[in-house]
Amino acid sequence: MGLRLHTNVSAVTALRHLDISDRLQQSSLRKLSSGDAIAEDSDNPSGLVISEKLRAQIGSLQQARENSEYASHLVTTADAALGEIHDLLARVRESLVFALSSGGASGEQVRAEQDAVDDAILSIDRISSSTRFGKNNLLNGSSAIRSKDVSAEISEISVRSVALHGADEKTFEIEITSAAERAAVITQFDTATGTAAGDHIIRITGGLGTQDVAIDDGGTTQDLMTAINAVRGFTGAHAVLASGALGSPAAGDALLLQSDDYGSNEEVLLNVIQGGGIYAAAGAGGTPEQIDAGDTVRDLGADLQARITGMNLSTRGNEIAVKNDQLSARITLADDTGPGDSPLAFTVLDSGFTFQLHIGTAERDSVTIGLDNVKSTYLGMAARTLGGTGSGTPSEAVTIGGYLSSILSGGGNDLANDPGNGLRIVDEAVKDISEYRSFLGAFQTRIIESNMNSLDIAFQNLSASESDVRDLDYARESANFARRDIAVKAGVSVLASANLISQNVLSLLT
Repeated sequence: MGLRLHTNVSAVTALRHLDISDRLQQSSLRKLSSGDAIAEDSDNPSGLVISEKLRAQIGSLQQARENSEYASHLVTTADAALGEIHDLLARVRESLVFALSSGGASGEQVRAEQDAVDDAILSIDRISSSTRFGKNNLLNGSSAIRSKDVSAEISEISVRSVALHGADEKTFEIEITSAAERAAVITQFDTATGTAAGDHIIRITGGLGTQDVAIDDGGTTQDLMTAINAVRGFTGAHAVLASGALGSPAAGDALLLQSDDYGSNEEVLLNVIQGGGIYAAAGAGGTPEQIDAGDTVRDLGADLQARITGMNLSTRGNEIAVKNDQLSARITLADDTGPGDSPLAFTVLDSGFTFQLHIGTAERDSVTIGLDNVKSTYLGMAARTLGGTGSGTPSEAVTIGGYLSSILSGGGNDLANDPGNGLRIVDEAVKDISEYRSFLGAFQTRIIESNMNSLDIAFQNLSASESDVRDLDYARESANFARRDIAVKAGVSVLASANLISQNVLSLLT
């Protein structure tokens, strides 16, 4: 080997390897002290890119979960208020049932119950006006999903949720394929005389119950109409003249006995208990045939049949329920709305509450819901006129339904004026609140809670993936550090030995 004085190649080589060992040792020290597998960008450039993307997603998942929790708290607040309204409605109903018992209730007691009803309804209005979450009013209508350009045949519409996909509004059209029908039976006495031959007892059954009516020998078809309508509050069925002139009984008079309400769950039964010479047929267009004592004629109503393009609907009478990821709504059509009125339309506006429940901008990453107005002027049902063939007769048209506010003192349906119709209104209000709470409960359970569970799983998996890339495996790195520490110490020792090689030149000069 050659001995050189100016350049100690062995020392340079040892120094180069020592420098490499020192850099590796410093990298291990940075990782061990920070806990990061990527302590500097140069440690793993591609891993850094993956890690930063994962960190952004993890942060967004945390925010999405907070959004879901916010939505959950808001819905819980609304549901608690609705639960109290439900209790108040139950008390109002108790008072109405008390008022219906005219034989056991004095005027003073009814007035006292009316005071309690007034207080309960005013409390409902107070709850509606004062229920808030933060600065948001929940139940006074300001948080509802609003609609415009609603067809006249749509008497009521409540949109619970809608997917607008960033649009300011969206129009929906309803195509009606068949109208809702009442249960109906057409009936009359002997077509030759138009009168009852002998005493008759006829049992009428409707949606509310059963009642017997008695017609004396010689009674007319119009007398039967009067008797049926006198008990309509107990049966839920009424009669109108299908042919003939009111006030002028004739042999050709015919009655249409029909249910007060529409739908497949409505039925009408005419059962002859005593007497003969009665003619009847099921359906409004049936041809009456003679029936005898013991015979029954029965008919069922029919639900509206309709469609909205691309959506499944369920119907009950004149009510339409839409429930899918594009639209959730309840729609009530006016009586006798049919195919000739199609298409019906309504436009939903960008309103209500929109909750960002996931981390992207896809249509299912957010959900919009509306919270309806539950003031007494909105709870109940639109008033409807049923039956009647003329004013001032026992069979004159009657108006049923209305809103809860009409049960207040002095209203047309208060305890003194019409507690029976008031009971119908309260039952409809209870139905409104129950369906409202059911919607919120389903939203809470099926959407919010399931979304939070999904977010938690995604957070767990993404955190684990990010940890695999970013977090330091101390066992592995401490082994690396020990090996590199030995390499540095060995390098220092070798360098020291290499530096002594040049001293061998002196032995050649002495």
